[in-house]
Amino acid sequence: MSRVKRPREGEAEIIGAIIATGVMILAITAMFYSIVRLQLSTSDVYAKRIAFESERTLEKISVNYDPNSNTCRITNTGGIDITVARVWITNTEFKDPSEVGFQQVIKRGESINSYTLDNAPVAIVTTRGNVFEIKSECEKQAVTGIIYIGVPGLISSQNIIGTTRLTSDQACIEYSLTPSPDGVPVLVYKNDTGWIYHNCTHSDQTTYGWKIITKPSQSNIKLEPDLDHSTVNEAIVAINKTTQLSDINSGKALELRLLFYNITRLTNATDAVTIFYKFVVQTSDGGQPHQASYNLRVALISLDSNIVYAAPGATSVSSSGKYIVVISGYVVFPRYFYNFQPGCYSVEITLEINPGPSMGITSLRLEYIAITGAEILWIPLPQSQ
Repeated sequence: MSRVKRPREGEAEIIGAIIATGVMILAITAMFYSIVRLQLSTSDVYAKRIAFESERTLEKISVNYDPNSNTCRITNTGGIDITVARVWITNTEFKDPSEVGFQQVIKRGESINSYTLDNAPVAIVTTRGNVFEIKSECEKQAVTGIIYIGVPGLISSQNIIGTTRLTSDQACIEYSLTPSPDGVPVLVYKNDTGWIYHNCTHSDQTTYGWKIITKPSQSNIKLEPDLDHSTVNEAIVAINKTTQLSDINSGKALELRLLFYNITRLTNATDAVTIFYKFVVQTSDGGQPHQASYNLRVALISLDSNIVYAAPGATSVSSSGKYIVVISGYVVFPRYFYNFQPGCYSVEITLEINPGPSMGITSLRLEYIAITGAEILWIPLPQSQ
């Protein structure tokens, strides 16, 4: 006798499958929303981190030594206000800013100039985690100084050392002018005692230093010592010691190269070398100064390995009177980028001028070169010399 299959047989399996499918869908949905929430949370944290790091990179502190007051000037040179969280008063001890009377918030562009070398903090830590060394940077500038043309003397150190450097017996500036002018170009400069000149070849030590002009007579020199009237005399490229250039190279490119031989030493402690410069140029009346282009390159040249580290200058060009152009700027050589080795270095500065049509150059002058972050090798002479 055959059995008749019941109509409800197998429903349990179907119902179980439906329940299992529903549970699976719920689990997947819960997992999906958990992933979405996690992604949103991660994106929010990441965005906040990016914003934090962006603000952190905007924090900049500049430390300068003021020789007149023997103080360390701390300036917020960044793009954001800085809040100080800790002040390291020694290498092993720190305190809150309020405990040591340190200004807690340094506004953008604000300077603090109330710490001498003796009581300057070792470092400060900001609320964004940046650490800025104060005392060591200030001491470095006080000891090595800045090469700077000041009065008196061709290149002093802004009274940090208070003596001339460029007129040192060890000074050697090799220079070239392309195309070559008619006559013999030399560098001349007027100090407190009169006109002096410089014409050096680094392989001949008898040519080092500056010499008093005796022939021709001092009265025959018809040069304006301070062309841009900045109260600082310039080192002038002169022909036969007496006259400036005579409308050289009208309408064509001109290149002036200055090599300051064996001027600086870099050590393992050198983090960055910054070279500042200022040139003064006079053009002929064949065109306006803004019609020309001015390009400047600076190089550190190792005397130990002949390796050259070169970079273009961050240059600004302005006018100082009719047909007078002031070219100034700086170049930074950070160790982490150039990986320069310790040793003695020369500094080479090349100025290239592309004048407008029918425009000539009648005067080329160096007002100053300044070097920070490295030891200066040229032994200074007293100011009276």
